[in-house]
Amino acid sequence: MNSSDAIMVDKGFLIDDLCMSKNIQIIRPPVLKNKIQFSKSEALLNKDIASARVHIERINQRLKVYKILQNKFIWSHNYLAFDIITIISGICNLSTPIFANDKFPV
Repeated sequence: MNSSDAIMVDKGFLIDDLCMSKNIQIIRPPVLKNKIQFSKSEALLNKDIASARVHIERINQRLKVYKILQNKFIWSHNYLAFDIITIISGICNLSTPIFANDKFPV
């Protein structure tokens, strides 16, 4: 990842220090903690993150279709994992778009 990139993580994903040291923004849903309800800005942020996560889950489902990713990797083949995921991700990127053409006009 490059400086000024952003990464979306779940509430329990504790990589704040690592990301801060590399100038990588963390996008995480707000946590209620001791509050009864979110503020208006937190609620809007939570809604935006949730709608983005839906699309990420759709992409993950496309990746999981490939049989090679449905099994455990043999330890001696772990060096191939990055290449396998890169190729499958490329194939998924060439398939039909997740978003409709009019969703994000250019």
